[in-house]
Amino acid sequence: MPPIMRSLIVVGLLSLLAGCGREPETVVDPGLLGHVPADTPYVFVASRPLPPALRDRFADHAAVQLAGQREHLLRARAQLADAESAAMAEEFGPALDILDALLAEFEGRTTAAKLREIGIEPIPRAVYYGIGLLPAARIEITDADALNALLDRIETRAGVKARQGERQGQAYRRIDLGAVDAVLAVTPTHLVAGLLADNRFDNDLALLLGQQAPAQSLADSGEIEDLLRRHGFSGYGDGFVKLDALAATLLGQSQGLNAEVMKALGAEAAPVSNGCLQLLEGLVGGMPRMVVGVSQADDAQVAVRGIWESSDAVAAYLQRLAAPVPGVGGDYEGLVAIGMGLDLPQLRNGIEALLRQVIAEGRECEWVEPRTLEAAIPQLSLVLGPMTAGIKGFNLLLEDIEVPPQTLQPQAVQASLLAAVDDPRGVFALGAMFHPALGAIEVPTDGTPVALPRNLVGDRETPPLKVAMKNKALLLLAGDHPSGDANRLFEAPTIAPAPLFAVDYGVQRLVEVFGGLLEETAEQLAAQGETEMAGQLVAQLEDFRMQAELFERMRVSVYANEQGLVMDQVMELR
Repeated sequence: MPPIMRSLIVVGLLSLLAGCGREPETVVDPGLLGHVPADTPYVFVASRPLPPALRDRFADHAAVQLAGQREHLLRARAQLADAESAAMAEEFGPALDILDALLAEFEGRTTAAKLREIGIEPIPRAVYYGIGLLPAARIEITDADALNALLDRIETRAGVKARQGERQGQAYRRIDLGAVDAVLAVTPTHLVAGLLADNRFDNDLALLLGQQAPAQSLADSGEIEDLLRRHGFSGYGDGFVKLDALAATLLGQSQGLNAEVMKALGAEAAPVSNGCLQLLEGLVGGMPRMVVGVSQADDAQVAVRGIWESSDAVAAYLQRLAAPVPGVGGDYEGLVAIGMGLDLPQLRNGIEALLRQVIAEGRECEWVEPRTLEAAIPQLSLVLGPMTAGIKGFNLLLEDIEVPPQTLQPQAVQASLLAAVDDPRGVFALGAMFHPALGAIEVPTDGTPVALPRNLVGDRETPPLKVAMKNKALLLLAGDHPSGDANRLFEAPTIAPAPLFAVDYGVQRLVEVFGGLLEETAEQLAAQGETEMAGQLVAQLEDFRMQAELFERMRVSVYANEQGLVMDQVMELR
């Protein structure tokens, strides 16, 4: 992902986390949600103020992120200058001109205070939602006059002149984008923005500006409050995407505002037969909504949870996919931990069941080729059959490593790899097929480590390696491990619910270990004439170092529970 996109996503996440409101602290702001139609297919709202110290840290971090983005954009535009990209550059040129003019305003404004001088609150109270499928937003600002002046400068720099309009005393800017128009309006407290269909412009403009209330709003429905209660979210930043509503709208099966906006866009529903409609309804109905929210935020850490909500049957199946692996998902303080636990026979059975469901329910759907799907089912056994059935997962712990930039060969590795397998001795025997020296090694099954030859990889001497077996696990140790380390890893507790995947890494430590290596690599690339690639590498390293100034560790865990498929992300602050 390009640095500019990655950084803007970080800023977007920070802006979702909380607001700077001067109102009493509330979990959900009905004033923001009162502008959102209850049938919106998606919404993200940040209405509860963060603890002041945490908000200040995020605000300054967001400012630094934004201040460096124009350089990334200029580099990206330079890459579009070749002949193959000329058409793309011409098509997106006006939009990129506007983005460049905006990012130019952020240059040198590396603190939240400097951003607020031009009317922008880096961590705003805000709501992002849909008027039908078209996006809209209401974002808190600090100074209406300063923000209007900023918009004037952007128009001048980009060579774009927005049409000026007014409705019931509220001025707005209108930019023609064809079948839709972009609208920007600055109120005394908010920036209001959205895309409106030309054929419904006057009607939906009143809705966007807040001069007309939706027939029913999210504040009326209480859906966000229910979301917070169901998933334990905090109100610092929460929302959903309704996949079933999006599918219904695109297929011409929606009602109310969603259907009216779709019709106004002149977009015909995808030509789908009744058979395909029934099939899609069944598939989407199994996992109809994706939700996200901040579950915790304090001076020590921020925790964000995303859930792909599922039906009871799908959730039960997802839970059966997990295979507990010792240590996976547990707290780790080393450099990097990566683990996975997956019941491959269950995965095979689930894929086969899904294919058979599509075959059975899609016989009247023109998209389904039953013979092709039937032919794919036996292929599953080749990949997920008896040969792999006994492999449950792994846990890789990298405590430390040295990689000299001159040789790029790892040195002084301190790591372990535990593989959860039904037959560890059989797996080790497979290794002997590729390296005969392993066949002469006797490894007891009581967990006692046995040294391996130092020349396992070609002519190079590897770091000290040992192997051990115990219960249903095979352990490989690299480096000098203290006595008892193997048993500690074998006996590491399993987490409930068992993670399907987990990663835990120290942001600052990674920069310290690999920063010099990346710099040396960039210099070598530049010396070889690969200036573009070298620039990208330097930009990525700078972005990573910027993250390390705020975050100490990142922990991500993906698992299933009775609600569906869950991803927890915990960001420990420095």
